[in-house]
Amino acid sequence: MRAAAERGVRSKLSFRLFTERRVLRSLNLYGDHVNAFTDESVAIEGAVARHAAVAMSGSSAETRFQTALAGRDVIGQAKGILMHRDNLTGLQAFALLARVSQETNTKLLDVARFLVAEQESAAQRRSG
Repeated sequence: MRAAAERGVRSKLSFRLFTERRVLRSLNLYGDHVNAFTDESVAIEGAVARHAAVAMSGSSAETRFQTALAGRDVIGQAKGILMHRDNLTGLQAFALLARVSQETNTKLLDVARFLVAEQESAAQRRSG
């Protein structure tokens, strides 16, 4: 509190930014005089905080979706490599990726990334 007061902070208003599922962050407002926040400003900032939480939640969901989509693409590429190289079905290729993941205690996505990177490296060596 001493450090805040030295910087001119005399009031603070905090809101938890949350959705039904989880707390996302907090919104902190600072005033330069004691009792800077009125009941009206608290109500207005509370509405802003709710909107910010919804926006942050939507942004987070979009990021997770894009990450999952990219991961799915890499896993699909790895399956294709195994299907072509080892004459496997899609299910067999996925089962092989899953087995390697379990046996090496490595995330399936990381196994797929490794296989795709190795394939791309080999293709570059052949063409270069």
